[in-house]
Amino acid sequence: MKLTAVIPCVLAVAAGVGQANVAIAQGPDSMLGLGSASVTYGPYVRGEFGAARMSPSGGYWLPPGFPVDPRVDFDLSGHSTGFGGIGIGYDWMNGFRADIGVLATGSISVTGPHTTPGAHADITAGSLSTTAAMANVFYAPLEQQGVNSRVQPFLTAGIGLASNDMGAWTRTNTATTPVVRTFSGATHTDVAFSLGFGVAYQMTAPGTRPVILELAYHYYDFGSAEGGSVADKGASTPVQPLTFRNRSSVVSLSVRIP
Repeated sequence: MKLTAVIPCVLAVAAGVGQANVAIAQGPDSMLGLGSASVTYGPYVRGEFGAARMSPSGGYWLPPGFPVDPRVDFDLSGHSTGFGGIGIGYDWMNGFRADIGVLATGSISVTGPHTTPGAHADITAGSLSTTAAMANVFYAPLEQQGVNSRVQPFLTAGIGLASNDMGAWTRTNTATTPVVRTFSGATHTDVAFSLGFGVAYQMTAPGTRPVILELAYHYYDFGSAEGGSVADKGASTPVQPLTFRNRSSVVSLSVRIP
C-alpha cells in the first residue's frame, strides 16, 4: 500500500480514538446531561431553611416524694416546626468542604402520658425551642473521584453545642391535690451532633459565578432538655424536673454561594 493511502487511514483511526477519549473524559462531567460545574474552590456562605420533626425520648421526672414515690417515665411526643440556619465555610473542591454556623428551630409542643404503672402524672402541656452552634463537614464521593458535575450527592456530619429552651410545663394527676401544676421553664446547654445526606445542584451555567442549591436530610441529637422546678401552686418541688432527650429529623433546602 502506498504511503499516501496509509496516512489518511492512520489519521482517521487517530481521530476516532481521540473522539472516544474525549467522550469518556466528558461523560462524568456531564452526568445527567447537566454539564460541567464552575469552580467553587474557596470560602462560601450558606443559608438554610426547612422543617424539623422533634422525637423526644427518655422522658421522665423525679416527683417531690422521690424516692418513696417512684421515678415516673413519659411517652412524650413532639410536632413539626420551622428550621433555619446560616454558615460560612471553605470548599477544597476535592470532595471535602467544611463550615461553621448557627441554627434554630421554632417552638414545638411537648406532651405525653406516663408509662410507669400506677396513678401518676401526665405531661399535658410543654414547649421547646433550640438554638445550636455547629461545625460541619461534607463529603462528596463523586467529586473526590474527579467527577466535575453540576450534580453532587454528599454525606455530612456535625458537632457542636445546643441550647434547649424549655417553656413552662404542666403535669396533671387526678389522684393528687392540686390536680394540675405548672412549673417554670429553663434552658439547658448540651453537646449536639448531626448526621445527614443530600444532593447539591449548581443552578448557574458553567463558567458563571456559581450558586448551589442543596436538598438534605439531617438527624440531630441536641442533647438533654430540662424544665424548671418552680410551681404555680404548692410549695413542693420535683427532685428532678421533666427531662428528656431532644432529637429531631430535619429536611431542608440550602443556598450556597462561593
